[in-house]
Amino acid sequence: MATARVAPHESIVMQPTGSLQSLKFNEQARNANEVGAGNRLQDNVDPNIRWILKNIKRRECKRYVEKPVKKDSHKGLPPVHTPSKSAHREVSDPFCLCGYVKSWHSQESLLRKGGDKWDPRNDTNAYPTNAFGEMEFPGYGDHVSKYVRADHQTSMTTMLKLMTDRWGLEMPNLLISVTGGAKNFHMKTRLKEVFRRGLMKAALSTDAWIVTGGTNAGVMKHVGEAVRDFGLTTEAHKKVICIGVAPWGCVQDKEGLIDDMGKWPALHRITNDPKPKQSFLDPNHTHFILVDNGTQQQFAVEIPFRGKLENEIAKQKTATGSGVPVVLLVLEGGPGTLETCKSAIQNNTPAVIIKGSGRAADILAFAYQHATEKEVEVKDNHGKKKIIMQPELTYDVEADITEMIKKDFGEKELATRVGWVRTCLKKKDLITIYELDSRMSTKDVDMAILKALLKANRHEVMDQLRLALSWNRIDVAKSEIFTDSEWEMGQLDQVMFTAIELNRVNFVDLFLDHGVSLMDFLTPARLLRLYNQIPRNCLLYTLLSKVHGASAEVHKFSLVDVGHLLQDLIGDYYQPYYLTDKRYKELNTEQLLSAPEPEAGSVPQDCGYVVLHRPIQELFIWSVLMNRQEMAILFWKEGNEQTAAALVANSILKALRKRTDDAELMKTLESNANEFEDLAVGVLNSCYNSDEQKAQDLLIRELENWGRATTVLIAVEADNKKFVSQTACQSLLNSIWMGKMSLDTGKILLVSSLFFFPLIWLLIRFREEEKAKFEALISSQSDGKKPGVTEPPPLSRENTMLLRTPTRLDMKEHHEEPKHRERRINPFKKLFLFYTAPVIIFSLNVVSYLVFLAIYSYILLINFNKDFTVLEGILIFWVFTIMVEECRQIVANNATSIKSKLYSYFTDSWNILDIITIVLFTTGMILRFIPNDECFNAARVVLSINLISFFFRILHIFSVNKQLGPKLVMIRRMIDDLMSFVVILMVFIVAYAIASEAILYPNQELTWELMYRLPRKAYWTIYGELFLEEIEGTAEPACSDDPALYLTDQADRCPTNQGKYLVPILMGIYILLTNVLLLNLLIAMFSYTFQQIQDNTELYWYFQRFQLIIEYHSRPTLPPPFIVFSHFIYLCKCCFHRCCGKTGDNPGGLRKVYKDKKMEEKQLVQWENVIADAFLLKTDEQEKESVGNQVQATLARLDLLATKVDDLQDMQTVGGTVLAAGAVVRQDAADNEPSAVQYMPPELDERLKLIEGQMVHTFKALDWIMKSLAQNNMASREPRPVLPDPELAIKERQQRKDEEDKQDRNLVRSLRIQRYQYHFESRNSPYPGSHPPVHRFTVPDEKVLWSEPFPEYMPVLHSQDSIKNQSWADPDLMTLPVAQRNILTFNGFDKKNNVDRSSHLGKYDIVDGLPINPRGRTGITGRGSLGRWGPNHAGDPVVTRWKLDEFGNKSLVDGKPQLEFVVVQRSDNKQWALPGAICEPQQKVWDILKSEFTAEALDCLVGEPEEREKILNKLKELSLHGEEVYRDYADDSRNTDNAWLETRVVNYHDEDGTILKHFVLRPNKSQAGDTVDAAIWQTMTSSLTLHGSHSYFCQLVAEKLGAYF
Repeated sequence: MATARVAPHESIVMQPTGSLQSLKFNEQARNANEVGAGNRLQDNVDPNIRWILKNIKRRECKRYVEKPVKKDSHKGLPPVHTPSKSAHREVSDPFCLCGYVKSWHSQESLLRKGGDKWDPRNDTNAYPTNAFGEMEFPGYGDHVSKYVRADHQTSMTTMLKLMTDRWGLEMPNLLISVTGGAKNFHMKTRLKEVFRRGLMKAALSTDAWIVTGGTNAGVMKHVGEAVRDFGLTTEAHKKVICIGVAPWGCVQDKEGLIDDMGKWPALHRITNDPKPKQSFLDPNHTHFILVDNGTQQQFAVEIPFRGKLENEIAKQKTATGSGVPVVLLVLEGGPGTLETCKSAIQNNTPAVIIKGSGRAADILAFAYQHATEKEVEVKDNHGKKKIIMQPELTYDVEADITEMIKKDFGEKELATRVGWVRTCLKKKDLITIYELDSRMSTKDVDMAILKALLKANRHEVMDQLRLALSWNRIDVAKSEIFTDSEWEMGQLDQVMFTAIELNRVNFVDLFLDHGVSLMDFLTPARLLRLYNQIPRNCLLYTLLSKVHGASAEVHKFSLVDVGHLLQDLIGDYYQPYYLTDKRYKELNTEQLLSAPEPEAGSVPQDCGYVVLHRPIQELFIWSVLMNRQEMAILFWKEGNEQTAAALVANSILKALRKRTDDAELMKTLESNANEFEDLAVGVLNSCYNSDEQKAQDLLIRELENWGRATTVLIAVEADNKKFVSQTACQSLLNSIWMGKMSLDTGKILLVSSLFFFPLIWLLIRFREEEKAKFEALISSQSDGKKPGVTEPPPLSRENTMLLRTPTRLDMKEHHEEPKHRERRINPFKKLFLFYTAPVIIFSLNVVSYLVFLAIYSYILLINFNKDFTVLEGILIFWVFTIMVEECRQIVANNATSIKSKLYSYFTDSWNILDIITIVLFTTGMILRFIPNDECFNAARVVLSINLISFFFRILHIFSVNKQLGPKLVMIRRMIDDLMSFVVILMVFIVAYAIASEAILYPNQELTWELMYRLPRKAYWTIYGELFLEEIEGTAEPACSDDPALYLTDQADRCPTNQGKYLVPILMGIYILLTNVLLLNLLIAMFSYTFQQIQDNTELYWYFQRFQLIIEYHSRPTLPPPFIVFSHFIYLCKCCFHRCCGKTGDNPGGLRKVYKDKKMEEKQLVQWENVIADAFLLKTDEQEKESVGNQVQATLARLDLLATKVDDLQDMQTVGGTVLAAGAVVRQDAADNEPSAVQYMPPELDERLKLIEGQMVHTFKALDWIMKSLAQNNMASREPRPVLPDPELAIKERQQRKDEEDKQDRNLVRSLRIQRYQYHFESRNSPYPGSHPPVHRFTVPDEKVLWSEPFPEYMPVLHSQDSIKNQSWADPDLMTLPVAQRNILTFNGFDKKNNVDRSSHLGKYDIVDGLPINPRGRTGITGRGSLGRWGPNHAGDPVVTRWKLDEFGNKSLVDGKPQLEFVVVQRSDNKQWALPGAICEPQQKVWDILKSEFTAEALDCLVGEPEEREKILNKLKELSLHGEEVYRDYADDSRNTDNAWLETRVVNYHDEDGTILKHFVLRPNKSQAGDTVDAAIWQTMTSSLTLHGSHSYFCQLVAEKLGAYF
């Protein structure tokens, strides 16, 4: 067994369970990591374990650095278990900076030197992980979670391989990153339920992963409980994936998770004694990644790892081809949540804030709902106007946010935390607020999550659509995307293909409604991709592989393969154009599949390939073959020829059912086939109710697009009894059965005319004559309408006829109609029409067959001797004609190949009987002509049996009878039951026969007589022949025991004495089982079969009758033996057509070909479409009127009504005061009592002000009235009431408001100054322009200064590759040894590189050859994206003018004039900023203004040339009066510990506005280096959100000029 190891300097202790628990190694085993790792990777180890040990590492401290001890620091620390010592840590055992005690470390780590700083990157070693496997939580059910301890520097590619390949996870369609309070917090039960339901709905509906902190506290616990409560109620394949990413050093009782070979499972017991700085893992998460950087009891070490993991997941592709979207869900939380949300938003990750959950979430929600956005009209670089949004945050709102943060988190780092909130508001479009306790909000959290992602991609509609498609949320697509958008041709083709491939039926329907042209969309290449991208476990893939016949693993299926498969499934009669059209055979499948997809919005070119003229049919067939029922029904509705399409689908699904052994799949296929059968029947009946003749035409019309078959042929070949039994089909059969005769002709009249043909001319009526008489009657009544005549129904033939212009053919037929009406059928044609009718052909064949049986019976009974007679010759010839007719039936079959014709022929049991009779007859006749008495007697026996088979053939005639026909089906089904029963019965017969014979007569000789006699007694015993005399030995003559007698058959052998008594007992049991049990079982089987067919008698009879009529419709007119003449004529026709190269008509003839009547065929198809649409509309209405749908509609209405009632109650509760976002509690300075500050919409505020004004007016009017009454002595003698002066109250309230505003303004200014002093922007994460995002080491406000000790400080090294080897950038000092870093001159002018490296702040320190940021720590070393080490000088010109009102006067606020200044929108972060730039050596700020400011903001001067000269002179004069307002450190997000920005802010103020009013603000990207998107004049206020510290610079300018800010 491999040696287990956990940490250096631990010994190995054997646990009672037999597993190795690593606790403490001795010092001699220090290098066991390397040795043990090799031993563990042996061949007999599970591959997953071997992979984890090879690729996943852990971290351990390799250098002990004692942690400074503060007073009472040991109190409350968790105990550390060490062997040979007490259970709790002694005070004398100090801690290392890694968090572990000194005794935990090895001797080598204690002796290693390296300074007082400890860095996990340099002071830890990586070893194979020793904590992985599965985890169980005793007391929390049988839930099992997978876990792994991973190094914080593990490659994210490796982690994804672990999750997908080893843990078996599928990549998600959405990643929900949940952040919030790490401590337990209270949430109302109803709100908790709403949150959990919405979160699980979002996860389940989008196949999302949920990522949390993983511990059993705070928001992680709420998420875990949501997974437990809602995840377990869903289907097994819809398991919610919840991944916890937690710091390994903060997991309580983590020792139980350690085992070198993994634990399966590890028991993680959650107790009620939590330890400080440690937490248990949540028992409801499915997976845990425990991040290890070698430290213990240090939170937040997993945050960078989690961020990189989420970014790596976001790069993966979903099924729609887009990356995995990520959304941040913020629930409650503390200051860390604010920072996490800020970092996510800076990384362009949308965030959903759960308002009502408390603390950080409520602060962010308040800020979002009160921060405003102002529409600003700007011009782009082409001079076109566009509207952009500019965020604003007023000082009073910022003051309220400050008070909220102070109340919840205290005053520590107050300015920084307020700055985080302001940073979040810079990208408001990435924030979505979900009000947990508001009924006016979205019903569920899932909609808020999905809408947040859509809002984040609002400028990329296709990305939004891919997201909705990936989530399968059609409601989101309809409500958020497909509103008023107009789509270009081909723009939706790619997502349409994805929707079809992913079986998103609702999306396909939506795309079709919004203009997707299937004719342009479906190309042969896309169709081939659909057939070649089917899953390998799909039944269609298996069938296509068999058809393709390739031995390679990767099959490239062609459309020819699909055609062969269709023919194999439907039948050989079906001829798909994939096989008949040469163009499909010539398609280069490999080339089409390897060709790139056309770009979105472009129309695909066929490049000379086949154009699919019926794309809906192609997609319909693909959907049916894939067994995607909803998709198939959608395309069925969109297509035409619905009856034939439904029957083809029914036939395919039935065939697929026969080719699978999967029971569930068989049920699904059968159910889907029945659904299409019902659709076909419904459309057919609707057509028949509308127009009988057209419905019959639909049944027999040759379907050129459906394999040149007919509707009725497809139904018959698919054994679709329900369809054939419909009235339309039976009406067609009646007309076929009677030929051209009237359908009212009686049976007696037909039989009489059959034998006495003159009755045909006298009594038989023909439909052609009846039609002529009817048309003549209608023509005679055309001048007036009969009273009893009613209007045709709405869907009658007359009302559904499509209008068209009459053609010459129509006019010709119209002129010839009188001739047809007056024409009479001549007598010879009547004879022909009578004797060619199928009913007469059937009757003649019946009579002929009866005569044949009479002759056959006469010969066998009376005249069968060795002398050959004429009757025998007639009989032989007769059977020969029957055999030729059977051959003709095989040849005339609808199938195309000989194999298929034979298969179709032999599937009919009557044909098998015909073959048996012919074979028996042939055998008997051959034996009859052999000159031997025994052969002659054998011939008599064979022919007698043959006669029986010929008599059985009479049963087929009974199929025409409604009572006898179904009985034949019953007999056949019962024979099948009997055959299976006989197999069971034979077991009992053989068993009893052998046992009884062995007991009665032992030791017999093996002879044929024994084999004959053995089952004889057992079989006949079933019918009551018991043979008791033989068994008991009492039979006459007497038996003998002498072998000489019974072996020579002189006497019967006597049974044994044991057999006389034992065999009767066996016989009794045998009879009980066979006669009582088995025979009753057979009766029950027969009863079930009988009842099953009896319940569907008409169904079976109609189908039998159809087959019989079709047979005799295609049968020659003459019966045997005269049928030989018909065969001769048929043969001559075939030879003639073969010689002339013509194709003869199908002998079946049950089809109608519209060869020269394409317009009529088109009208028929369109008429069917109209009827099918009406049928579907009626079906939908019936479904809506069903009880279930009505109940659902009622519940929805009640829910909506209850919501409205609750809203009204809420409005009444607040007393008419509408709160826009909630109330903020402040502390009043005077009385220290909290007072609520409430915000209301501007419209309501205006109305209240109007009411106040009316009250003031009313007060003055009342006062005037009272004075008037007093002056005229009309007032009351009582003292005059003192009315409150509303005007005075308004003034006092305004004064209080002004005072509060002043305090708020001062507070905001002080916070801005404080953030600037602590260089807030320089500590923001992620670092701008870093890919993947680089997160700074967190630096608290109190640790910013270098003078403050911060031993835990471990900054991240980052220098962007884009600036390396640039001519204007310094060399990369980080790659050089410390001794060689003196190539640059700092704290002065670097003459060698011509760069001024002096600082406005004075002399800065140089450590290890690198300059140190004089303002303090930033969390990043290196130079980031800055070109210079040390100070990077910049200039920020502030160009201002006074803001004027509509009268041309200065606009005043609070008695101070307002300023306007020029701001530009940066291209990199879309933030508004001053138009500044990096300084060149010895460059003045005005030079920057001329080269960069004019290029970025003031691009073009307008006016005449002489005016232009004057303006330029004034501009030059303005440049000489620029005043410097700031020269110092620039707080910028690009700053690092070794490179920073310093700036000079110069104000250029146009006092009278005569200079700058002539400039048109328009960015010039060609000169500005693509750094600016827009430039505008903006009012200078504190509510503006500007880049970096530019707001602070504006404040300085406003204070200098005495302007409002």
